[in-house]
Amino acid sequence: MSKKIIALTWGGTGWHVFPLLSLYNYLSETANYEFLWFGEKWWIEEEIANKYDIKFHDISAWKLRRYFDIKNFYEPLKNLTWIVESLFYIKKYNIDIVFSKWWYVSIPMAIWAKIMWKKLYIHESDTVSWISNRLVWKMATKTFYSFENDKIDNLKNVFSGQILNPELLDSLDNLKYNENHKQKVLITWWSQWSKNIFENVLKIIEEFSFIDFTVILWNKNINFREKFDKYTNIKVYDNITQKEFWKVLSKTDIAITRAWATSLWEQNVFWIHSIIVPLTQSAWDHQNQNAIYFNEKFESDILNENEELDLRLKEKLIMYKDLRKNWLNIKNFFEPLKIIDANMK
Repeated sequence: MSKKIIALTWGGTGWHVFPLLSLYNYLSETANYEFLWFGEKWWIEEEIANKYDIKFHDISAWKLRRYFDIKNFYEPLKNLTWIVESLFYIKKYNIDIVFSKWWYVSIPMAIWAKIMWKKLYIHESDTVSWISNRLVWKMATKTFYSFENDKIDNLKNVFSGQILNPELLDSLDNLKYNENHKQKVLITWWSQWSKNIFENVLKIIEEFSFIDFTVILWNKNINFREKFDKYTNIKVYDNITQKEFWKVLSKTDIAITRAWATSLWEQNVFWIHSIIVPLTQSAWDHQNQNAIYFNEKFESDILNENEELDLRLKEKLIMYKDLRKNWLNIKNFFEPLKIIDANMK
């Protein structure tokens, strides 16, 4: 049986790139698929694709900015190249399936997939769809959702749940929780708009010597390493791979986090209590909506970063000083990938 060629399309931030990596890791265990990745050069998707030996192609793309930016006057000229490149690659590689996560780089590939009668699938991580996903959704063969909603009909719109990376369970035989004698708290933000959060955490951290903290800085926050390194109860990572991340998650009791859907579901699987600080500038208010869902379903906390965040964080850490992880929630870890795989047959 000949292999089907899958084009993965996404550009931007890691918490949407990781689900595509998850899909690749899961489906590549069979001999039925070959993968290509299309995105923007120098972004995280190129780094991930190269690391996993997935053939990567960068394509021109125009980001629609809903605010004044000089780029809005000349970047639309990329559209012609954008469209021609997408058609060229679909024909060159005889692509069978386009799997889109999100972002403007996916739109031209989705358009040509629709025109050329290729299978087009999209996975929506968030509670609220952004513009690009709303456009791609109209053309999609099927759309998979992380969150239940009124569009789901199990025909075109399928509730799959959140795609998580199987690498998080690479050492499944050794994966177990130990009820921590000393509480372990994870502080993790992505690069976007993180400065204010780290500064507020640093205001109170000296008062919590009875907690072991793990801080993941990510790309644009490396300058905070020196400030955190002086504390003996803080382990600092500039970046961390998914293969390493499970070791942190399996020991963590509480996470202080943004409201990226993938990250919140990872914490849920490892039975971590989330203290969520949604990004107030997030498009379509999606982070706040994600946080509300986790608050209502899993009793996660929601804090406003503009309302005495340092004091609110202090209150929560004192309130939960005796909280410890008491199990792992990994029973249905692979179910979303199984659902997607079954619906792509």
